[in-house]
Amino acid sequence: MTPAAYLPPASGRRRIETARWILDAGSRDAFLTGLRFEPDSAPSVLTDVRRRAPGLPLTLTTERADLAGAFRALGFDDPAPPIAATCAALALDHAPPATTGIEVRRVATYDEFLVGLDIEDTVFGYSRRDEAAAIYEQRRAGPREEWLAFCYGRAVAYGSAVAGPLGLYLSGGGTLPDARGRGAYRALVRARWEHAVKLGTPALVVHAQDASRPILEQLGFRRVATIHELELAA
Repeated sequence: MTPAAYLPPASGRRRIETARWILDAGSRDAFLTGLRFEPDSAPSVLTDVRRRAPGLPLTLTTERADLAGAFRALGFDDPAPPIAATCAALALDHAPPATTGIEVRRVATYDEFLVGLDIEDTVFGYSRRDEAAAIYEQRRAGPREEWLAFCYGRAVAYGSAVAGPLGLYLSGGGTLPDARGRGAYRALVRARWEHAVKLGTPALVVHAQDASRPILEQLGFRRVATIHELELAA
């Protein structure tokens, strides 16, 4: 399952697609995915990709363990925490359960975006306030949508998604530690499902880490693949 093969590139990024791979490159990083070749071709592929995206840190995703092994031999390593080296590709093609007591709103203003960014940074241990304006402009220019979940009037969870021709790819999300267990994450999944239905593409897909996978499976998501993720420094 390769979202980059189906989703439009974000603003300021370019996508190069060949018969054997897909490269999504921006000004600061690049992502290699959609791998369709045998492990002995990995060195020549890496040379070609480096030529097209020189000087950028490179993230690779693949469903194939043999290709992951071939790129490890070329210097790729596990991603930095909290990202794990493997995750589950999950899909949902029916409505998840509704949740009561949680209000969900689409992010519509810069201030709301900052709230969501702070939630995301708290959950994943980032600190991006200095980059907030640039991130906001990039997201507003691209296909990504964002939502906030409120419990007793307080924003406690954030979720995002990118619309593709077959459904929504859940591209990020998280709940503040002191607000977990109240249904905010589930409410965000339901809100994004309803958005997918309005778009005429009633399906959700996600790359889930171990923390979120059990919750998503309880909501009806099914595993369709295991995804290996590796990184190579610039």
